[in-house]
Amino acid sequence: MVVTVASMKGGVGKSTIAAMLARYIVDNRGSTVAVIDMDPQRGATIVLLGPQMGARIEPPTIYDVLATELEEIPSTETFAQALRKSPYSDKIFVIPANGELGSLTEMEPPAELLRVALEASPLSKDVTVIVDTGSAHRLCELSIAAADQIFIPITLSHQTGVPTLNTIKIALKHNRVISGLIPIMVGSAQWQEDHIRAWRNNLDNSEVLRTMGIDVLPSMPFSQTIVRGKWRWGKLPRRFIPTLDAMHTKLFGKSAPAMEKYLQERELKAERAGSNGRPVAVAEKAQ
Repeated sequence: MVVTVASMKGGVGKSTIAAMLARYIVDNRGSTVAVIDMDPQRGATIVLLGPQMGARIEPPTIYDVLATELEEIPSTETFAQALRKSPYSDKIFVIPANGELGSLTEMEPPAELLRVALEASPLSKDVTVIVDTGSAHRLCELSIAAADQIFIPITLSHQTGVPTLNTIKIALKHNRVISGLIPIMVGSAQWQEDHIRAWRNNLDNSEVLRTMGIDVLPSMPFSQTIVRGKWRWGKLPRRFIPTLDAMHTKLFGKSAPAMEKYLQERELKAERAGSNGRPVAVAEKAQ
């Protein structure tokens, strides 16, 4: 299965969501995940390989894999050499990016290039492949054309609208499945909750999205944990589980064990809050 986290808008959390989804799948399914970084800024590379290793990437990278395919040479060996094991998990592998990847857009590669490389790869069928896209049109298109399912992160900013629509258009062009829009960087202030509620209602009532069957998934809350990235070697924060599990359910048809535990803990806290005479909503917000 190939899963692409895509948006033509930069700074919407594609790399973080791709990396967190990789962790969530490994933690809950015990299966191997390969993350392909299709962003010249190397977000997923740095997050999953660490700042030091990610800053000193030597070839081959995903650029070399795709350049080999452009020369009509099977990239199987190059693909295998490009795979790096994450220091944070024995079951997460990364095909890193570097600055050369940006030059690929000037070569006008065919949209199917990444898909062809994946078909020639040595990865077994039980490996979940997660692609983190760049915001450049061609790199985004290569990543979407290779996908079985697509997730699109979006922010509350008006600047997200046009890039999101352009991303959806690429998916439509290649007849790909958009499994969900993911609102990100949502805080807990009342005005933000009111804003996201109204905003979600507008998306839910959109005729275009309803026709396409695109769901709006649970919001990804803002947290310094995302920025610091301590979740790479520790536990994934509880507040991210609803979003990640919604993605997991879309991909595998069922919820993960972590979500069951999350719901049990939430119910227990609600019972304790009720016995202490505190409103449940207030008790949950205090966590």
